[in-house]
This record gives sequence, structure tokens and C-alpha cells, in this order.
Amino acid sequence: MNYYETLYIIHPALDAGRVKEIVLSVNQTLEKNSGTVATIDVWGKKKLAYEIDKQKYGTYVLIQFTGDGSGNSKFNVELEHNPNVLAYLTLKIDENKVSNQSLTLDEQISGDNPSSAK
Repeated sequence: MNYYETLYIIHPALDAGRVKEIVLSVNQTLEKNSGTVATIDVWGKKKLAYEIDKQKYGTYVLIQFTGDGSGNSKFNVELEHNPNVLAYLTLKIDENKVSNQSLTLDEQISGDNPSSAK
């Protein structure tokens, strides 16, 4: 079993509910293409290094997953054709690079992170 991570950038104009829908649809696409989601990490809206489709900001999402690699090309094609995804990158990683998910998807999207409130 191989370990992968995909970082993708969602269009910045979408509200939190729509971001959650897109993240869940990307997860379904991944599972349809023989992948198993390990962790999801929503980084939030960040400034892009350069404009993509005339956008200066984007919502970053990192997903780590396991699979045999046979469905990765189909998964990437699905991301390519999703109009809400500005850019993406999939990499193969070592098992020890897979992080633990401590917050739920809803907590990550809403920004309710009790550990960061100091």
C-alpha cells in the first residue's frame, strides 16, 4: 500500500458550506478511484504566490490517502475538470509523513480550533 497527499486550492469566493461540499465530493471521487482517505487538513484562505484564473486568494486543502496508485490519474483528471479547483498537486509520501487528524472537517472549515486560542 502506498501513501499519497494531494494539495488542492479551492476558489476563494465560495462560502464555508460550499467548501465542505467540495471537500466531501473530492473525497468521494478519491474513494471511487480506489483510494482511502487518511487525513484532511483545511488550511483556510491564503494569498496565492501568483494569480490563478485571475484570483489572488484560494482556500487550501491537504488530503492524505492510501492506495495502490492505479486510480491516481483518474483522480487527477477529476480535479482538473472541477471548475471550483484552481490548482492541485499529488505526491507520493512515506508512511511516517501521514499526520493524525485531530479536528473534524466542520471545525477546520469554521476555524473553531481550541488549541490555537491563546
